[in-house]
Amino acid sequence: MSEPVKKPAGSLPAVPPESYTPKELPEIMKLAGEINMNKPYEVKPANGGSYIDGIPPLKWGEFKDCCYSGCVSLWLNVMGHSATYEQAAGLTGSCYRLSMCYGWDPGSTTLNTSYAYLRGFKNACGTDGNANRAFGFEFHNVKDEAERDEQVRMSIDAGIPVLALGSRGDPEWCVITGYDRAQDGFRYFGRSYWDADASESEERFTDNEYLLANNYPGEHPDIFLKLGDTACKPTSPRDALRRSLEACLRLFGRPKKRAHKRMGYGAYKYMIKSLNKNENTDGYSGANAGLHFSILLDARRAAYIYLEESAALLAGENKAKLLRVSAMYREMFDALSAVLPYEQCRNWQKPELTAELRQALITALRKMLSLEKQARVLVKEILKRWDE
Repeated sequence: MSEPVKKPAGSLPAVPPESYTPKELPEIMKLAGEINMNKPYEVKPANGGSYIDGIPPLKWGEFKDCCYSGCVSLWLNVMGHSATYEQAAGLTGSCYRLSMCYGWDPGSTTLNTSYAYLRGFKNACGTDGNANRAFGFEFHNVKDEAERDEQVRMSIDAGIPVLALGSRGDPEWCVITGYDRAQDGFRYFGRSYWDADASESEERFTDNEYLLANNYPGEHPDIFLKLGDTACKPTSPRDALRRSLEACLRLFGRPKKRAHKRMGYGAYKYMIKSLNKNENTDGYSGANAGLHFSILLDARRAAYIYLEESAALLAGENKAKLLRVSAMYREMFDALSAVLPYEQCRNWQKPELTAELRQALITALRKMLSLEKQARVLVKEILKRWDE
């Protein structure tokens, strides 16, 4: 295996050689120019490959804790669109989620959008692709391994990063930003939420210090590795909002096949019950209660921001109702924050759930559960009168 590249070697030509550059430009590379002539990130040659320069790091602990929404918003930014995390969380439906599928286990918090597919919630959300289509991009998958890898490299060559689940570390979403050639084939690298925990000895690539995608291509790549090299007619902002609100209802309904009841209202009830009995809250890592509360705070914060901004797309009674729904999500966020601030959740390595704290959390969760039900009554009314 060749040594990782700190920066493109000085001996590399400014323009890749013929053996690297196809004589006939593939459609994907033509598309890169057609989609946006002013993409802010430059493609540079690497050691027998290429990389997209300057893509910023991903990081937990700054109200961007849903790795799928964080990666989608970063991907859209690279493609020249100023999409916010809150927009991505709203459009994907992640801002409404709450799941306790395995109890106080970190795996519960991963359940959103397409990852639900493997856990029996195939149609639980239904907004997979809503965020990228709102900006005029269609994500797609490739089942054949060799063809998939070739398309990943072509996508990077064209300045279009690739999304993957679990290509680095545990199964969290990440962004593949480049590749180079090694003795036994190609190596892929990019950004992930795990990068902040990387040891100094781990391989880093280019001046950006991209980290090796050591589990490339990741979890079930025929389903979850997402190429965004296809343009589509953008979904209208109003239609994208409607799909988001439909997901708001579905995420709190019973999943098809009843794969698990600890989702939505059931998740709240499970949390309240376990806190009341003082059981199971430490899961297996000793910090999972804090993790679940921070994920919940992050999601509800994104929900109220997204819905408040989106109210301008509606008029009359529906606009007023959507603003009320936004205010309810703000009230949920405030209720939990007053007991357990976000920063304390993120730094809560060894939860000390005293009787007093458990009771305060139960009170906050009961209030949130009541508000969730009220919010969905209004969302149903909005959707019922959508075309009026």
